[in-house]
Amino acid sequence: MLKNRDLLTVLFSIFMFSFGFGIILPLLPFYSINFGATPFELGLLTATFAFMSLILSPVFGKLSDSVGRKKLLATGTIGFVIAYIVFAFADSLTMVFIARAIEGVSAAAMFPAALSLISDYTTEKTRGVGMAMMSMAFSLGFILGPAYGGIASHISIQLAFLSAALFSFANTIGILLFIKEPKEQEENKDLAHKEMDFLAHIKSRTLLLFFGTFMMTFLFGGLEATFALFTLEKFGFGSGEVGVVFTYIGILIFFGQMVSAKLLTRFKETTLIKVGFVFNSIGFLGIFFAPDIIFLGVALAIMIFGNSMAMPSIMSMITKRAQAKRGVLLGMNSSFQSLGQLIGPIFAGFLFGINQIYSFVGIFILLLGYAFVFMMFEMVKKGF
Repeated sequence: MLKNRDLLTVLFSIFMFSFGFGIILPLLPFYSINFGATPFELGLLTATFAFMSLILSPVFGKLSDSVGRKKLLATGTIGFVIAYIVFAFADSLTMVFIARAIEGVSAAAMFPAALSLISDYTTEKTRGVGMAMMSMAFSLGFILGPAYGGIASHISIQLAFLSAALFSFANTIGILLFIKEPKEQEENKDLAHKEMDFLAHIKSRTLLLFFGTFMMTFLFGGLEATFALFTLEKFGFGSGEVGVVFTYIGILIFFGQMVSAKLLTRFKETTLIKVGFVFNSIGFLGIFFAPDIIFLGVALAIMIFGNSMAMPSIMSMITKRAQAKRGVLLGMNSSFQSLGQLIGPIFAGFLFGINQIYSFVGIFILLLGYAFVFMMFEMVKKGF
């Protein structure tokens, strides 16, 4: 697999996207506050990105099947170049929102195309490994990006944004030069178009996988919305400490995906999904009950390990649902991902405002509930 130049280029493009995104992620809240943003408006910035991805991912997913994955991937990276330049020269909060919206549109174009390319360049046997490698590339960029952004911002925040734009432009050049558009595969009873019908989803096994993606992003959206405030009140963390923790999370994700790649060659995807969600739920609840920083780190490790087992397995199973128009399915999966990013913070923030434990217990119950439904569905539908 690693000798496939096209696959390596796609993985590198994922890394470069994550690196550029990671550069601005820790800077954006403080940058927006300079323009008078309130905490509610900071939340809307996150929602803007997720909302644009939500409504446009199916559209771009379908386009990737008709106009080509390579073109959509390059379009997405060019969009990020534009977004980062708008960030760099923004003179109002409105401009920041516009840049954030462009980011969301770009992500909606890029990710279904990238996932489709990875599924095109792999076989059914190696697809799970390919998805795990994609997650590793993303997490590596997420580890290095914030560190670079922090250094660059000490010189100039504008320099950090322009650096992100430059890296995204280099990413576009690499895609145009080194990726070949894969040949269209034959239809598999037009399954993807059937899956586009919402009524078909009611009885579809694929819907359950989509909800698995939703629950994963729901979890992380809820954690992102409450983690800083929770650790401030319990451990006295400031922005620096929270930044270190998220770097730690990125490292956990990276090494977790390395383990996941090996597990996917030894165990069934359905087994890894079930076990992964159990680990996820236990680790997430453990965050609340952690008495000190060491136990907090252990709880996070358990949660991330669960995610590392479940998410690549879900993606692998989704791509196996159609031999041809995978972009449609992956676009819809991205929509469920964005929906989780929208609803998770709202759900967790609302319950957290009533009582901290409600937020953690609520998400814990939902995660275990999904694992139970998945187990029951697998028992009824033998072989999934």
